[in-house]
Amino acid sequence: MKKLIIVCEEKFKPYGDFLAQLISLEDDEADDIIGVKDGVVAAQVWTEKEYTANAAQISSEQYILFIGNSKLIKDKRLHMQKKFSEYGMQYCWLGKQSVLFVDKVVSIDEYDNFIEYAKGSKPEITKLIERKSDVMAVPEPTVENEKEEVNGFKKLLASMQAIPVAIVNAPVRGVNVFTKVTNNKKIEEQEYSCLVLIFYLKGLSEFLGLSEEQL
Repeated sequence: MKKLIIVCEEKFKPYGDFLAQLISLEDDEADDIIGVKDGVVAAQVWTEKEYTANAAQISSEQYILFIGNSKLIKDKRLHMQKKFSEYGMQYCWLGKQSVLFVDKVVSIDEYDNFIEYAKGSKPEITKLIERKSDVMAVPEPTVENEKEEVNGFKKLLASMQAIPVAIVNAPVRGVNVFTKVTNNKKIEEQEYSCLVLIFYLKGLSEFLGLSEEQL
C-alpha cells in the first residue's frame, strides 16, 4: 500500500479532495486499470498549515503531492523535473515529492483550444463514468449540440461533489472590464479540474512507482 499526503494551498483544497476521491474509486475492471490500481494507494489531504506543523516528523520515504502556487510550493518545485505542461497546467516531481499547479490562466483566444484539449481525455473519463455506480443527476446542457460532449464531464465532476466548475462548461464569452476577473477565476478552476484528472489518469502511477507493477 502506497501512502500519499496531498498538501494544498487553502483555496485549492477542493482539488486535493477531488484527487483523493478519484483515488478511492473502484474504477478498474479485470486487467483494465484506470489511473492507479484499486486499493493500492491511501491518500489524505492536508492544508499547508497542517504540513508545516508536521513537517519535522515526516519521513523522507513519504510520498507528498503539493497543489497550488504559494511560496512554499514554488520553493518545493524549484529543482523538480517537469513531467507535464500544457495550457498553463503543469506537474513535476523529484524523488517522492511532486507539485501540481497552474501558472497561467488560459486567455479567451486560447479557450476553445483548451476545451478541445481537455476533451482529449474523454475515453478515460468515460470509463470512470461508466464504472461509477452513483453518478448524480445534473441539469442538461442548454446548448443542443454540446450535450453529447459536455454531459459526461459534468456528471463525473458533479458526482465528486468537490469542483465548483466542470472542465467543459458553457464557453466563457462577452469579456469586458467588469467580467474579466470573474471569467479568469472560472477558467483557472477549469484548468485545475482538468489537471487533476490528467494527473490521476496519466501521472500518478508513475510518480508512485506503480507503472511497472500495473503492467
